Amino acid sequence: MKSYFILGMCFLFLVQYFVHFHWLQYMLAILAIIAFLGSITLARSVPRIFSIIMFVAGLVFTKLKGQGIDAVTQGITSNLPLLTLLVLVPLLSIPFKMGGFFDSILLYLKRYQNSPRKMFMGVTTVLFFLGPILNIGSIRIVHELLKDLRLNATFLSKAYLVGFSTTILWSPYYAAVGIVLLYLHVSIGTYMTYGFGVAVLFLLVGNVMFGIWTKKQSVKKENDQSEIITPDHQKRIKMLPFVIFSLMLVTIITESITHWSMLVLVSLLAIIFPVIWGVFSREWITLKQHLVDYREKAVPIMNNEIIMYISAGFFGASLKGTSFGHEINIFMINLSHISFLLFALFILITMVAVTFVGIHQVVVVTVLATQMDPIMLGTTKEILAMLLMLAWSTSSILSPVNPINLLVSSLVKKSSIEVGIRDNGLYLLIVCTIGITFLTFFH
Repeated sequence: MKSYFILGMCFLFLVQYFVHFHWLQYMLAILAIIAFLGSITLARSVPRIFSIIMFVAGLVFTKLKGQGIDAVTQGITSNLPLLTLLVLVPLLSIPFKMGGFFDSILLYLKRYQNSPRKMFMGVTTVLFFLGPILNIGSIRIVHELLKDLRLNATFLSKAYLVGFSTTILWSPYYAAVGIVLLYLHVSIGTYMTYGFGVAVLFLLVGNVMFGIWTKKQSVKKENDQSEIITPDHQKRIKMLPFVIFSLMLVTIITESITHWSMLVLVSLLAIIFPVIWGVFSREWITLKQHLVDYREKAVPIMNNEIIMYISAGFFGASLKGTSFGHEINIFMINLSHISFLLFALFILITMVAVTFVGIHQVVVVTVLATQMDPIMLGTTKEILAMLLMLAWSTSSILSPVNPINLLVSSLVKKSSIEVGIRDNGLYLLIVCTIGITFLTFFH
């Protein structure tokens, strides 16, 4: 029942985006409040506490500004585009499951189980391509494919986080990119010039560093496994990047023509793509089963995300026009005028620090992005978006309570501190140095 309610709210948002009926805005706010209250008791303790605080603070700030029900409604629904994206994007994985792409990936990776550098490149590249479509689920899927190969835990820790961290930097299907572009009003086409290039650079850096690490560890000599690669598997592997980049291209071109929200476009594509796949494959029974699994397993577990995104959006909207929000803006402007490098380090360190104690990045990004004016800061909105994404990616790996870090640590059976700092700390230090230098130069 809860899944139907959440999906209904998302579909109603998509309808409201195009028809603009005022009463639909009120209905969406009511549905969002019900979803918030229904998820609050099922969420983890830290997200629950911060979500309640932000929601109450949003009500207080809105009241102090003398605003009425319209302001409350807009604040509560401000992050619904992002929440809709988060809920619907897993639908994109269904055609890849039906098409047997994951089986082909496993077969190729098995060939390199005794070739650490090739295996590392294979895993990180697979995550680079699958991460935009499958989100954090790509790590779990790749681990399921590799679990019988008995690979080294440190190897997996490095491969999973190096590969997936690049997704956070560039993918328009990832919620982090979505919220930053939403608040800074950046076109996905212009952002991709920065995001994709930096992501590829960081992927190469991670692979080079792993090559150096393997030499120090005296790992086995490369000895590729002879696996039979059938023409069907070869075809799927060649099709995979083509299909993914075609989806990206459709999103970018449609945005440039229609000027619709990128979050809405991706959400619509997540609905349409499985249907198109079903039409051409005619495997309607299989498609139906995957849709049932999605409804029963993927949607009901999003309690933390639902309460954090709704409350953070409300809190960020309520800060606009307050003295507290004004002080944040003035502080960052003064800091950027002293030194953009100092400003960039402040954003990075702040994001890592608050995430380290359990506060989700969406809170920090919502607060900062809603109060920042790129022109007043003396930079461009694309550079500012890239800086926030670099900080988001870094904090996702380092924070011992972040879902990505926690997932990897549980899969490789190591502590989250070991996974974040010991296994990937040097990599993060180097890519952050490169990233901030790059942004400072172009700034």
